[in-house]
Amino acid sequence: MNTSLDADLFFLTTSTPTRILVVDDEATALMVIPEALRDGLEDRGWARLHIETALSGEEALALAEHVEFDLLVADVVMPGIDGIETYARLKQKWPHLACVVMTAHAPEHSTPIRALRLGVADYVSKPVKPEYLVETCHRQLVVRQLRRAVDDSRVLLASIIDSVDAGVVALRGTEVLCQNEKAARLIGRDNIPSRLTTLGLEKVLPPSDASDPDGSRGRDRRTRHLDDVRLPLHDGRTGRFGVSGSPVIDRTGRRLGDVIVFRDLTDVIERKEVESFKRMAAIAAHEMKNSVTGLGLVTEHLVARLEDGRLEPEETRRMARIVLDALARLDRFARSFLGFSRIPDPVLRLVSPNQLVLDAVELYGQEKGLPSWATLETHLADGLPEVLADSDLMFQVLQNLILNAVEAMEGNRRGRIDVTTDLDVKGTDPRVRITVSDDGVGIPVHLHEAVFEPNVTTREAGTGLGLVIVRDLVHRHGGEVKLDSRPGEGARFHVLLTIPQKSI
Repeated sequence: MNTSLDADLFFLTTSTPTRILVVDDEATALMVIPEALRDGLEDRGWARLHIETALSGEEALALAEHVEFDLLVADVVMPGIDGIETYARLKQKWPHLACVVMTAHAPEHSTPIRALRLGVADYVSKPVKPEYLVETCHRQLVVRQLRRAVDDSRVLLASIIDSVDAGVVALRGTEVLCQNEKAARLIGRDNIPSRLTTLGLEKVLPPSDASDPDGSRGRDRRTRHLDDVRLPLHDGRTGRFGVSGSPVIDRTGRRLGDVIVFRDLTDVIERKEVESFKRMAAIAAHEMKNSVTGLGLVTEHLVARLEDGRLEPEETRRMARIVLDALARLDRFARSFLGFSRIPDPVLRLVSPNQLVLDAVELYGQEKGLPSWATLETHLADGLPEVLADSDLMFQVLQNLILNAVEAMEGNRRGRIDVTTDLDVKGTDPRVRITVSDDGVGIPVHLHEAVFEPNVTTREAGTGLGLVIVRDLVHRHGGEVKLDSRPGEGARFHVLLTIPQKSI
């Protein structure tokens, strides 16, 4: 027995009143049929029955003028308006009305055929057998209530997704299951799959699997995101949206379809960009002002000494060193800004994560670019799956992290850097993890998120852009950067990269 269906039927038969209208021009039938229906349907669980009777089609129409009935049980042949015409008129007013007609005609006669074509659910031959009539009416009431529940659920679902402050589209292959108005205004109502492809939004949908073409096994459950999708708005402007796609999985793991959600981030992104521009401008002004002020003071001092004729060689060298240090600081700052502003989109190819590490540490393995007091070691896991990455950009990521580790240990003038690879299996989907660790002073917990923001640095000569570039590059790969550190215990930066589905 299907207990879930039984529970649904129990709810349908007991939650609301069930109204039945019996129409027959024979008074005897109106005495017998309602009693048979009441006794039989109550035995089948219909607890709140309201049964009305009418001697003609005209009387039935009058009764149903302001009351909605669930089921019409009508004799076909009656004076005036017959049973079939009565149903036709009532159905115009109450589309969910179920109907069972009673007829003395044989099944092959045109009358029952006419009734069925109109939408009458079933017919019962006269003389009526009460048990058969009850079973037929029970069956049609269940079907009617289930259809009504489905329609109500559709209306509720449509109301819910229309009230969501985002565009929502549900797809099953090329079929659009539902779409709210916000999504329709963005991508239209026709040819949705091809429109998504044109806009490049198919990237948020799980890839097809040749061995599982309909996705019925629901293997890929990940939600995919596109952070800054540009789509046209009504007023001609271009809006900026966050788009995410999620598979819809049932309890058995079967994939029923996919849902795409569009969130309008135009105002948020524009505000952030303005704030970011203001912050970067303030950083640039601060850095240049400090360096220019120092250069100005040194230059004034040199000019004064020259005019007095009291400039000594040692003092000249010291002043020149100050000037060169200031110029070097400005040069580092300019290079960081140029690097930050020129970050390209990655060209992704399958590559070994261990090879990414080996390429990045090659210079240090040849004892170049690393202070004599620092050592670098690698610990690479065997059998790691390949990742989709841009080798050049990941080289920049790892170089920045290694240099950041060196600078974190400069105060102690000693320390070791470890670069490791392994598989992170803590989440729903495994990811490759590349970790760069140092023996430096560590980073306070309250600064863990702030170190990825511009102009936040623990070093006096730092620009505060290195880790900003690192996180931006990793995010462009669809990955994540995490920091694990406490003061006095060094720092560990984890680069987490997703694994292509076919590599798992």
